[in-house]
Amino acid sequence: MRIIAYMNNAGRDINSSVKALKALADPRRLRAAALLGRASHPLCVCEIVDAMRESQYNVSRCLGALCAAGIIKKEKKGRWAMYSLAAKAGPLREFIKRLVLPVPCCGMVATDIARLEKRLALRKNGICVIGCKC
Repeated sequence: MRIIAYMNNAGRDINSSVKALKALADPRRLRAAALLGRASHPLCVCEIVDAMRESQYNVSRCLGALCAAGIIKKEKKGRWAMYSLAAKAGPLREFIKRLVLPVPCCGMVATDIARLEKRLALRKNGICVIGCKC
């Protein structure tokens, strides 16, 4: 897949494309995006924190940058902030999904995914109920 195709999407200018590509240039942000690409439903911050074994501060900053770049979206559900890949991310959304499906691209992402799957098993009725275990 050619990443340059992302820059040709209707309604996007070169500056927003550069912002999106820069957002993915950081390893932590790419790992967070990969977890969201693997998930079949939105994830809360604490689930991402536990999967990545990063501080809540670092994960929140990564998610904020990805949101600002239009790669992910944030939804508030009560006291939880839920994140998922944005549909408007276009080819970058598909690129992120290809990093993890059918198999993870690298060992670090595979480890993050394994921890995420264990963490998701703790959900009740599909909702995170335990908060951060970090």
